[in-house]
Amino acid sequence: MPLQPLVAFTPDPAPAAAQRLVDDLLQQGAQGLILWAADANGVTPAAFDPWLATLPVPVAGGVFPQLIYGGEHHERGYVVVGWPSAFDVVHVDGLSLAEADMSARLEQVLPAAVPAATVMVWVDGLAARIAAALDAVYDQFGSDVTYFGGGAGSLSFQPRPCLFSREGLRADALQLVLVRERMALGVDHGWQPLAGPFVVTGGHGPVIESLDHRPAYEVYRAAVQADAGRDPTPQGFFEVAKGYPFGLDKPDGRVVVRDPITVEGGALRCVGDVPPYSLVHLLRGDPDELVRAAARGAEALQGTTGPVLVADCISRVLYLEQRFGEELAAIRRVVGARPLAGVLTLGEVANGGDTCLEFYNKTIVLAALAAAPDA
Repeated sequence: MPLQPLVAFTPDPAPAAAQRLVDDLLQQGAQGLILWAADANGVTPAAFDPWLATLPVPVAGGVFPQLIYGGEHHERGYVVVGWPSAFDVVHVDGLSLAEADMSARLEQVLPAAVPAATVMVWVDGLAARIAAALDAVYDQFGSDVTYFGGGAGSLSFQPRPCLFSREGLRADALQLVLVRERMALGVDHGWQPLAGPFVVTGGHGPVIESLDHRPAYEVYRAAVQADAGRDPTPQGFFEVAKGYPFGLDKPDGRVVVRDPITVEGGALRCVGDVPPYSLVHLLRGDPDELVRAAARGAEALQGTTGPVLVADCISRVLYLEQRFGEELAAIRRVVGARPLAGVLTLGEVANGGDTCLEFYNKTIVLAALAAAPDA
């Protein structure tokens, strides 16, 4: 049985390629499997569900916009993490149902004894009630565990099954992987304040309708155009907006990034909830600052062991473009020759080790096994 997670990668998008990786890790003694697939593979339930049902160990993970392995990001292929011990996997389905009691649903599916030191959280990144689901998770597990994960799905923003389980691919769901080993985290983003703060005077869930009693898009458009010299029109909105997210003020002084992705009339839809009456800043990107943030995240893993797992926002790739490789290189300079693997996500899940559970945007989250059980 391996003492550390085992990491394997193939650029081959065929389902048989994933099956070969899994077979090899099982032969090496993996007791659980985290399977990550790139969206461009064209994963379908018909191709995966019968095979997933035959796996002899727990399986979790999902389909993501892109993957990370080594010092590169990949638009096709699979990453498989063979876990050194068995873990429990639970699901909360129907994540977008307005009337669903997330706490009650979670309590129904959790095992009686939960010996988890780390909770991996994989969620359909296009689901409507991610915040409510994460609140229920935090209410259940509190601050005594480490949280690590992210939003699965496609950059087409078309809902589709995107979470792997032995019962088949799932959509509109939350997946919790209850891991016995404690992981340590590095969380950082590097985005800088540009304008604000503004009060969210109207909105619901991930939609900001008004800022300081003015249409949110009107406020955002004026500030971005003044700085970028480009008009974030509804038709080409994301091309400009990828460099200008919002920063949501938290009571402890942290700023959680929210990524605006589409214009809906005078409103803006973000990835992740923006509570009414919260304070938000308009942020701007600087490539050098984003690269330095990745290095800071890696430095927080000093004293950890084994592979470094990554949940990094796909919009950082879209913003940094050719310079994204510098972000991965900055991490590798800190962590050395350790395996580096992960996913490019639609939102990131973490607690930074000592803060409440958050759903982040445009943020890099790094995780590795803590050197000691109570580290």
